[in-house]
Amino acid sequence: MTIKNTFAVITLLFMGLSLQAQTLKGYVRNLDTKEAIPYATVQMGPAYGTIANEEGGFSLLLAGHAGDSLLISSMGYAQKRIPAPVTAEEIVIYLEPSAIELDEVLLRDRQPTAEEIIREVRRAYSQNYSSTDQKYEVFYRGTSYMHFDDLNIDIDKATRIPKQQVTRASKKLDSLARSVMESKLMEFRDYSGIVLLKERDSSKISIDRATRLLDSRKEFSMDGVQKQAQGIILQYLDTSKTYKLKTGLFKIEDSLALDKDEFKQERKTEYSRGEIRSSIMSTLKRSQWHENSFLVKLLDPDSYKYSLDGISYFQGHPIYVVSFYPGRGSSRFAGTLYISTRDYAVLKADYAFGEGKRGRKFNMKLLLGIKYVEKTHKGTVIYKTSNNGIYQPYYITKEEGHYIYLHRPLKFIENSPRKDKVLFDFSLEGEGREKQELLILSAGGLDPSEFAGLIEAEKVPYTELKQFESSIWQDRQIIQPLEEMKNFKAGD
Repeated sequence: MTIKNTFAVITLLFMGLSLQAQTLKGYVRNLDTKEAIPYATVQMGPAYGTIANEEGGFSLLLAGHAGDSLLISSMGYAQKRIPAPVTAEEIVIYLEPSAIELDEVLLRDRQPTAEEIIREVRRAYSQNYSSTDQKYEVFYRGTSYMHFDDLNIDIDKATRIPKQQVTRASKKLDSLARSVMESKLMEFRDYSGIVLLKERDSSKISIDRATRLLDSRKEFSMDGVQKQAQGIILQYLDTSKTYKLKTGLFKIEDSLALDKDEFKQERKTEYSRGEIRSSIMSTLKRSQWHENSFLVKLLDPDSYKYSLDGISYFQGHPIYVVSFYPGRGSSRFAGTLYISTRDYAVLKADYAFGEGKRGRKFNMKLLLGIKYVEKTHKGTVIYKTSNNGIYQPYYITKEEGHYIYLHRPLKFIENSPRKDKVLFDFSLEGEGREKQELLILSAGGLDPSEFAGLIEAEKVPYTELKQFESSIWQDRQIIQPLEEMKNFKAGD
């Protein structure tokens, strides 16, 4: 091998190692228990970093961000600074639990009560936070789960259709029901971009990259399962005819020409503007502080009760740890607020339905064949301070779980004097779960001209994946996927 070729090989090897090392991956764990520390912050410098996921895993894009050390911190732990690793190997960082005595931080004659601390938080939140004139660079991840406990699709009547055809259709419907029941239905949506927030109810969003990870053989939605069942029935009808399609008391179509293509699932490759806005803004609103916002309602002493659990540390500063729980019938949440002893800003909020509490309910099971119950609702909001002393949302996650029952008797009725018909009964019962995460990569003031000039796209194209591909995000800071997402593979 010539000297020139040898130099070329060495150069390529060096470039390969350099590219690999551009993203640092690792885990944050408790030094005593070795358990994962969810939502620990991993920073390189004061304004750049990421957050660990629920399993303590993180990935940090290093390219273009100079720094000789990492600062790792989490509520209730002593922060730790380590040299920035120079290899591409995964690292494990251990944090030591930290607790201090009240008299170390209290510069007053007596310990404040939880109610007094909450009162100070209410007084200070308008100075500590801003929900207007902000520009956020964001990464969003939405995860959906669906599990069916029961799914029945039965043909009740089929006029003038040979018995053997009805038998074949019934077998296909049974096969559809089994495959849906046995499937673990999951969907993952990732996108990155910017949010321009002029006022609380005036915002614009621009997405520059989006992906969707889903097994396309498994239609996730309940309507999709019903549509697949209708497609099976369609195979045994006279497609030269037109039909009325009715469900219960309601007519869906006056004249439905049963072209099989109508019942095929459209392969979307775009998110709508409404989907993007709903997912991002509903998550971001969980972090806002203003009259009637979610977090401010948790500070209402007429609705909630409070207890001071003690004092802890975050990033070297003492914080109050205050628990809250429902105080009357209309309040539903319980959780913990981590509050700065210096300016009474809430640095982190954890919340979930209190014991015995439930959310929205809709029960028209007898009349419309629909029942919905919100069974779980929980979330976490974490803030960090900006250069001007204002606290900005850093990481927001919320998760909702619900029970669903749906029963639809459906009829295909031929548009002819004979009015031949096929009646089939469709019912399902199951539980779904929706998880949303928003990581604020950077926050700053809003340029009015940028807001005025941004025209939101009506459709946002996405890349459909069969498995998670980190290379798509190699130049973007993202939330490290959980193991279930990394191991997910869609069928061919």
